[in-house]
Amino acid sequence: MFSDPVINDSEPSVNRPSREGECAFFLRRWLANPLKVGAIMPSAPALARRMARETLVRDGEVVVELGPGTGAVTRALITSGVPEDRLVLVERDSFMHAYLAQRFPKATLIHGDARRLERILPESCHGKVSTVVSSLPLVSLPNRVRDDIVKSAFAMLAPGGRFVQYTYGMFSPLPRKELGIAGRKVAFAGINLPPASIWRYTRLADAAAAGA
Repeated sequence: MFSDPVINDSEPSVNRPSREGECAFFLRRWLANPLKVGAIMPSAPALARRMARETLVRDGEVVVELGPGTGAVTRALITSGVPEDRLVLVERDSFMHAYLAQRFPKATLIHGDARRLERILPESCHGKVSTVVSSLPLVSLPNRVRDDIVKSAFAMLAPGGRFVQYTYGMFSPLPRKELGIAGRKVAFAGINLPPASIWRYTRLADAAAAGA
């Protein structure tokens, strides 16, 4: 469905990268475009595992990851029980997209804009996404861009689906009332650098039904 990725010969081998190699690659991509790559380091294993714990795995549904970068959270999702062939990775950076294609050949890789999930996700995924896991720097994006990403993600969610986001701040990274969603902090990764909180968001109707 997608064209074969092209790896720049100057980039490191990506089949089984070390943590050091992964961080070096991530840092180079951040230096190349700090506005597009929101963090300067991949998510720490502890943060990635906590994100994975908030991910629903349900029959007939897929998990969509936004901004997977070098795959730190992706790896945790697979380890936690998400089948690789039911992962859809949406990455805008072309070098990271190619990097991910080498590391996770069974996943569906999409080189595109998270604001346009309705257009870029396969039709078979529409309304069949159990969880959208986001590592995008939503708090640093313009409000319109942030809102478009979140609305696009919620349009893809199955009933009872959820949107999982981490933040380095103390408060919700999303304006819940403005976006018409429910959400709460569900975990804290204190040994991440910097420490991060994980927030889980759902539709208001789903939150009411669950008594959240």
